[in-house]
Amino acid sequence: MKKFIAPLLIGAALSSSAFAADDSLKQEVEALKAQMAELQSAQSKINIDALKAQVSEIKAHDAGDNIKWNVDFRTAYDYVDYKIQGADKQDNGVWTNKLILGMGAQPADNLVFKGSLAAYKAFGQTNMSSTSYFQGFDWYDSQKPNDSNIRLREAYFLYTGDMGDVHYSASFGRRPSVDGFLANLRNDNENPASPISHNINMEFDGASFKFDFDKVTGISGLYAKLCLGRGFSNTTGAYSMNFSSMGFNPGYVNDDQTPNMDLAGLIVQFFDNGQYKLMGNYFVAKNMMDMNIYGIGGMYMTDPSNPFGSLTAMTPIYNLKDVGDMTGGALSLEVNGIGDGISDFLDDSIFFLSYAFSQTDPNGNSARGIMGTTTYPYMALVDMPGMLGSTDKKFGSSIYTGIQVPGIMKGQRLGLEYNHGSKYWRSFTYGEDTLAGSKLAARGNAYELYYIMPVVGKNLTAQLSYVYIDYAYTGSDTFFGWTGTPMDVDSTPGAVKTAQDLRLSLRYRY
Repeated sequence: MKKFIAPLLIGAALSSSAFAADDSLKQEVEALKAQMAELQSAQSKINIDALKAQVSEIKAHDAGDNIKWNVDFRTAYDYVDYKIQGADKQDNGVWTNKLILGMGAQPADNLVFKGSLAAYKAFGQTNMSSTSYFQGFDWYDSQKPNDSNIRLREAYFLYTGDMGDVHYSASFGRRPSVDGFLANLRNDNENPASPISHNINMEFDGASFKFDFDKVTGISGLYAKLCLGRGFSNTTGAYSMNFSSMGFNPGYVNDDQTPNMDLAGLIVQFFDNGQYKLMGNYFVAKNMMDMNIYGIGGMYMTDPSNPFGSLTAMTPIYNLKDVGDMTGGALSLEVNGIGDGISDFLDDSIFFLSYAFSQTDPNGNSARGIMGTTTYPYMALVDMPGMLGSTDKKFGSSIYTGIQVPGIMKGQRLGLEYNHGSKYWRSFTYGEDTLAGSKLAARGNAYELYYIMPVVGKNLTAQLSYVYIDYAYTGSDTFFGWTGTPMDVDSTPGAVKTAQDLRLSLRYRY
């Protein structure tokens, strides 16, 4: 009897446990169903559109609060060669690295900041600063090889708005004034900087005020821009030495020896429909300067006929002196796509033609310069009045033309350019990207041939270029007084007759 009772008791126990487990499982399922119902109810109350708008607002806010950076780095080899009147030719191979760090921010729809920092140096150590009087000039400081210091290239803000159908912008700061319209082609830059590079290509500080008139007039791309700039400030620095009393001047007072050099200009884009683009400029430059040598320092030889000694052994002590004003202008046409559907080759070709002029207005001041004597190489210091070697107003002109066509393979570009400058032609192209000297400043003829090849799309490109300058007169890209005097290169000892620059470069952009 006991044998039957034990199994029955065990079965009853198992049966009751199963029922208990089944009840517990049901309770858990019911609890899960209740939680799912609560989640569904909460989800149905969420406003999806509001969430999307909030996320968009956060993204826009973060984008406005951050500075966006880009990199433009070029390593290049330049072979420069000069033929000099009365002397052996000079040549050199120069390796350089050029880095531009671009930056931009837009905290509001009508306010933009843009800037760039640059370092441009030759490989290794050089003696440029010790052998060049004006190597560190602010007009081209980041455009010519120097040391490894990072310098300010651009820094400005744009405030924009609308006056009816006229959109306007106002800007102050370090200007985007190098590699402008037309130079952007040879420099492989899709978007040109502000000025017309034929007569203005240099770094400067100032302001601009732009007004778009295309909607008012119905003329595609019509705008006018007033530009103001300062190329030199007449101020002393902190703890400036007063040589008359051997003490120090108060900081940042007026320095009469270096007058302010100012420029005001008007840029007009007359038309731009994507294929045809016509631009012009006109400027007035005040207080143009030249070297005024008022003493000789260092060791020098003495000679009964020349107390100043040999030029090779004396160091000029100088300031910069105002010699007059200058006006100038340019009119430039670019055709992006020659003809209308004639061929794919012409559709992808670019042609341009530009004319520029300059005119001096001497003020009668004299700057003391070095003049050769009959006992060359001995020199004398002489007061030289006027501008570009003349006390009269002098008119100069230049023409500039070129074409860029598709290369052999897809994405490659071939360019050919030519420019000619007259005897008294004077440009402001100190910042032109070349080592042999500004070709657009040349008083004579200049030629350039270049080929651009993408290696990794637009991010890594290679370029081979060759510039040849055949000078007719000296003084093409110096100052505005006696140093800019045009002298015949065939009869002037030491004059550069021809200059060449062969460049091979690799460029990374991102």
